[in-house]
Amino acid sequence: MKRPPFALALFCAAPLALASLLGCDTSHEFAPVELGEAEVARTPVAVNNRQFVRSVYADVLHRAPEVYDFVMTDAAGAELLRFPVDEEAYLVTALDGVGDPDALRASLTAGLVSSSEVAYPEKAAVSSPEGFITEQFRSLLGREPTPYELAAFLDEWQNDPAVGPRTVVRALVGTREYQSR
Repeated sequence: MKRPPFALALFCAAPLALASLLGCDTSHEFAPVELGEAEVARTPVAVNNRQFVRSVYADVLHRAPEVYDFVMTDAAGAELLRFPVDEEAYLVTALDGVGDPDALRASLTAGLVSSSEVAYPEKAAVSSPEGFITEQFRSLLGREPTPYELAAFLDEWQNDPAVGPRTVVRALVGTREYQSR
């Protein structure tokens, strides 16, 4: 049986009211708790290649890597070739196969950001570059940009015609902060 919120509140308040009428002390002393150290920065731990692939797919393509069959046909539609594609497994294997995957991670990010599957606006369509940049910081890094970071991104946005939404996303995904936990 589901109790209405008022009945639940009354049920919870009744013992406290009774205790106060009887003169019982219902207060408790708790030791203060400190969480973390305000002045100490955390040491970033790099995410592994599988975590990176899954993160960049989720953040850029808004989906998980897929498994599907790639089918090649001739002009008449007859199947010539079929092989399975496991996006995550292939990419992780490639990243794991190189000594330093940073360049390959950057290439993967560039390819995904440039993909027709991604719907970033054109630079001219962004009415508030500051708002777009701030939203990407929130979305990709989980925080607001510092005044210095925002000024640097805005300066590049305004002074370099090649810098637009896709460039901002590529830059943030390429940071050590994004690629660590």
